[in-house]
Amino acid sequence: MSKFAPTPEQQAAIDFDGNMVITACPGSGKTSVMKEKIRKITPVLADHKGVIAITFTKKASQELKKRCKHNAHDTKQSFFGTIDSFCLKELILPFISRVWGGNPAECKVVRRLRSPYLLFLDEEYCSPTVENILNDDGFNRLYDAGFVWMNSFAALALHVLNSSESAQRYIKARYSHVFIDEYQDSSLAQHQLFLKLLELGLIATAVGDVSQSIYEFRGGNPELLNCLVDDSDNFRHFQININHRCHASIINYASRLLDPNFQLIQCEEKRIYRRLVTGNLTSVAQQISGRISSWIDNGKWGVSKASDIGILAKKDKSLKLLTAGLNIDYRIYSENPLDSVGSDCSDLYSHLLAFKYGAIPTVQELIANQFELVVLKENNLALVRKEIRALREIEQVDQLIAKFHELASMLGIEEDEESDIAVRTILQQEEIIKQFMPLDDNEVQVMTLHKSKGLEFKVVLHFDLEEWSFPFQQVVNNDWDNPVYTSLIQDANLHYVGITRAENCCVLIRSTLRQNSRGDFSQSAPSYFLRLPQLEGLYG
Repeated sequence: MSKFAPTPEQQAAIDFDGNMVITACPGSGKTSVMKEKIRKITPVLADHKGVIAITFTKKASQELKKRCKHNAHDTKQSFFGTIDSFCLKELILPFISRVWGGNPAECKVVRRLRSPYLLFLDEEYCSPTVENILNDDGFNRLYDAGFVWMNSFAALALHVLNSSESAQRYIKARYSHVFIDEYQDSSLAQHQLFLKLLELGLIATAVGDVSQSIYEFRGGNPELLNCLVDDSDNFRHFQININHRCHASIINYASRLLDPNFQLIQCEEKRIYRRLVTGNLTSVAQQISGRISSWIDNGKWGVSKASDIGILAKKDKSLKLLTAGLNIDYRIYSENPLDSVGSDCSDLYSHLLAFKYGAIPTVQELIANQFELVVLKENNLALVRKEIRALREIEQVDQLIAKFHELASMLGIEEDEESDIAVRTILQQEEIIKQFMPLDDNEVQVMTLHKSKGLEFKVVLHFDLEEWSFPFQQVVNNDWDNPVYTSLIQDANLHYVGITRAENCCVLIRSTLRQNSRGDFSQSAPSYFLRLPQLEGLYG
């Protein structure tokens, strides 16, 4: 790990000891700031205490934990994980029986609420609040039937904290601080839980960037971050606004996309380009393959390996068209047949395939990070480990699926035929199997804009910049002459995220032919984003 030399604004955030909210742009080093704060706090804590460090993804959590523990640093009893994992392990499982009775160890976590589970609730919820928990006794009845729904974890955990003095004593005795990253994607229940931890006396730090809010469709609300910024009575606001990742011309373009009045950074060279390429996405991919190969061979833009290049698009179907024309090795991260099933069983099978083919290297990592929301009885753990290890020796598809069935049964997950069919489909397609293998430096990375969040590349090729492709449009009242951009702010943020994945070069590509919803191709028009006047003169 290289020596971290903080900027003055980073150092000010590190040194402050009270409640704070950090707004941080892409490439600002916010993870390093969180790491430094945690490493500063933990040495003075008693051995039985720690901090709560919550990140948006398991991958981000593993990275933060690794950096905090560098050089055998003792993080004491600190928790590193996602908000769902914290709620389940630290509050719901230990304390919900004090509120609702029963035996939570016998409960099964339901990731996606489907029939018959939906019938327990009075209405469909995206991200329930504690008020929903109190007013809809279906959540209690769902628990009595042996199920807890993952989307309700934050609300359930808050209900537990509000109702159980034992839970409150435990949190106050065990933890001194709480950190939550990517706060712009927090739901109302998660926000209320954060404030409850503050109320219990934990020193609270929220880190986020409203401009990178891209998950409102999951219940995230960026205004909750703004509420903390505005709450000067309880939080000190720190801004970390220097992007250390991207070339200045990329910063200028991305910043002006969201803020027409952004003060441009002086730079001699433009490294963000717009290109109109003839044909549909498949023929465009054929045309650019040679250019990509040349960049790799000659080290253009600082590229030292194929995986330094990211090909990004808004839609999965666009990725399929692109990869049909690529004449270079690539790795596509798109929705696979198991993702499409979207069941607890399909999630399990995805993790097991990732272990079998090496993307998850060890049994311990699989259990610790992928099964974090499975209520696993201790006496079954050794047997589960043994059965998982056996997966790498199985070659026959039928035997593999039979082993998946055994593991699903041991983990209390109901198997389904759709997931079996999905596994068979995946194992017949080498391109999809690659998703479950370790990263190969010799492959260009191909993914949706959403999947690129948190990643960085030397070069980004950003597609889908045709009208009707991106941003999303919808015809209202059959008025085809005046379609409406129904999610323009979120789409602009997503465009911003895609651009700022690029360190040294970003190419914005529009194809002359666009595929419509019927699968037909027609002449394209430039995207709304390519027509913004504040971006003129900022690209090559």
